[in-house]
Amino acid sequence: METLVMFLLTGSLIQGVLCSYKINLPNRVEALKGSCVFIPCTFDIGQNLKNDLTDSAKRKWFKGKTLQFDSSSPNNGPLKGEIFGTATQKNCTTCFDNISQSHKGSYYFRLEGSDTLQYSYKEPKHSQVQIVVLESPPKPTLRVFKDQQELMKMMEVIEGSSVNLRCSTKIFCPSRPPSLRWSSSLNENVTEKQYQNQTELISDLNLTVSHRHHRVTFTCTATHQLQQPITTQESWMLLVQYAPRNTSVTINPAGLVLEGRSVTLSCSSNANPAVNYTWYRDTNGLLNPVQTGPNLTINDTDSTHSGQYYCTAENKRGTQNISLLLDVQCEY
Repeated sequence: METLVMFLLTGSLIQGVLCSYKINLPNRVEALKGSCVFIPCTFDIGQNLKNDLTDSAKRKWFKGKTLQFDSSSPNNGPLKGEIFGTATQKNCTTCFDNISQSHKGSYYFRLEGSDTLQYSYKEPKHSQVQIVVLESPPKPTLRVFKDQQELMKMMEVIEGSSVNLRCSTKIFCPSRPPSLRWSSSLNENVTEKQYQNQTELISDLNLTVSHRHHRVTFTCTATHQLQQPITTQESWMLLVQYAPRNTSVTINPAGLVLEGRSVTLSCSSNANPAVNYTWYRDTNGLLNPVQTGPNLTINDTDSTHSGQYYCTAENKRGTQNISLLLDVQCEY
């Protein structure tokens, strides 16, 4: 955000001249207790004054009327740190070290020139930045994208889809950046791609999802480098839709099927969403539906019940069939 500040020039060359002074800095920055705080800042002055600006100009930060930091003695004030670049580069970007709760509050930047050129603020409130000190880091932010569209929690994806899991965490102190690490309940190696900008560290995890990823939890862990490293986590459970797999049938009771007894054929399948089961019997090469549901019970069996039975497991993602030969034996 750009704010406009007026300053008063006094000196032997120019007296009582009011000029424009522009400064760019955020209204608010967050710092992590025990770490450093980074304040991006640039300024500009009127074209008629640029020849009077030299690198001997002092760049200062005030809290109220109290001087907190002076670029000419960066390790002597209440706030210690580093101011980047030079005055002629119009750079006021600053990093303060070892932030505590006592450092929270509003600060403003002041530029003081040489003996022949002094800058003082008529309205310093317009160039203030608020430093907010956090006791602990927030959790990382976790977002999931499919075909560049963001998914909401509990939304399902289709097997074979490409999914991007993106984890990000705030960089409070550029000289001590955090780290990000992915893990999953599937206990498989994951390949991630990391990059960062001035304020965030980002880690992307790209997957082609399969049935193995259904209900697998992916966890992103952020570690912030303080005197004692602090870790925070955020997780996402993938929900995957896939066609029936590993369909199987069992017979109960197991073993020989005798006439006059009852027998139950049971069908099961691994799928999401849940499958619908249909039983068929092969009659002279034609499949005739017998019953729906996972279980087919035949009471008082006889030899006419012998034959090939098929179970069809079906959901909106596909179908899988499996057969069973039922052989009813006479009891002697």
